[in-house]
Amino acid sequence: MKKMLMALVSAFCLAVYAAEHNHEGHDHEGHKHDAHEAHEGHDHGEHKHDAHEDHDHGEHKHCAHEGHDHKGHVHKDHEDHDHEGHNHEGHNHDHGKSVEVAVELQQAMGLKTVHPEKRRMQATVSFTGRFELSPDARRTVASPVAGRLALAVNPLAKVQKGDLLFTVTSPDLVARANEIAVLEKRLAVYRNLKTANAQLESDLAVKKAERAALLANAEEKDGVVSVRAASAGLAETFTVQDGAWVETGASVLGLVRPEALRFKALVAASDAVRLSDGLKAIVRGQEGHVRLGVGDESGLLPAYVLFDGTVKARAGERDTAACVTDETEAPVLAVPTTCLVKIGLQPHVFVKDEHDPDRFVATPVTPGLANGGWTAVTGLPDDDDLEIVSAGAYELKLALPATGSKPAGHFHADGTFHETDD
Repeated sequence: MKKMLMALVSAFCLAVYAAEHNHEGHDHEGHKHDAHEAHEGHDHGEHKHDAHEDHDHGEHKHCAHEGHDHKGHVHKDHEDHDHEGHNHEGHNHDHGKSVEVAVELQQAMGLKTVHPEKRRMQATVSFTGRFELSPDARRTVASPVAGRLALAVNPLAKVQKGDLLFTVTSPDLVARANEIAVLEKRLAVYRNLKTANAQLESDLAVKKAERAALLANAEEKDGVVSVRAASAGLAETFTVQDGAWVETGASVLGLVRPEALRFKALVAASDAVRLSDGLKAIVRGQEGHVRLGVGDESGLLPAYVLFDGTVKARAGERDTAACVTDETEAPVLAVPTTCLVKIGLQPHVFVKDEHDPDRFVATPVTPGLANGGWTAVTGLPDDDDLEIVSAGAYELKLALPATGSKPAGHFHADGTFHETDD
């Protein structure tokens, strides 16, 4: 009985040993864990768990999460992970269409702004020309008597009405004054005797009249004549030098009024048909009226714009005059053509930010009819306070980022452009 019991125990131990031996002999090297294959192929929204590719089953270390190597689990958050297309690098912050220029630099860069205007584009006749001095802008000042000249102003000096221009010391006036004094003494004797002398009375009257006519109402004292400016102007030319001898009626200097201007353009005779004398014209925001000249064989006709008052311009400056031939046409919003710049294929204008004087925003517009240096546009608000860049728009275009994915920038105090980092 005891021997049978021991045999059964031995058989049981052999069975257990065989079972364990078979399990240890199991080929784990060829074993592919399906769960981990699922993990290897699992894409967490493009989060690729690279650590599972390196999971080692060779020594059968897989036991629930014990074999899962969290240190090897790499989340490519900032490299491969795309949160539904949200690209931080390419994120456009609306500043990509604007440029910052400090107010103190805008003048140094030559930036100028204008307001859009309502214009009648089809009924407008435009012609380009230059400002020139009016024929009455210059005046020559002559010496009323012969004598020694003493200038009181320098070349290009600005003078006001009544300012002293020069003096002339005249020996002739001194001699005439002496003659008149002698006649007056002789007549005094006859008057004391209460005796009339008609001849002396006549000679004295003639001498005084001649002297008064010679002076022509000029100031005179002891033979020195003072000549003053009859109107304001600029001492432009001097025909004689200081200290020179001048004859009666000789030109001494020329005064010019720089603000006395008119506008002149040469217009083709075919275009001048739409113009007429007295037609209202606008040049540089100033109102005048048209006066047509006489044409010649060249086919060009001089057209003038005359102004009633002074003109805020300089002789020689170039500009464009605009005349409206039909006041019934509906005006449209227009900007100077120089304001338009192409960004890509789309025309833009740079609008000054009303809340930030340093910022200019590139605004797309659709151009229409162009006439006289102005172009009709749509896409801008009808705002009287709107300011757009007329000079310097191309420089602002160059300062824009190359692509919309880059931020805007600003100018440093030394004039260099610096891109703003988000």
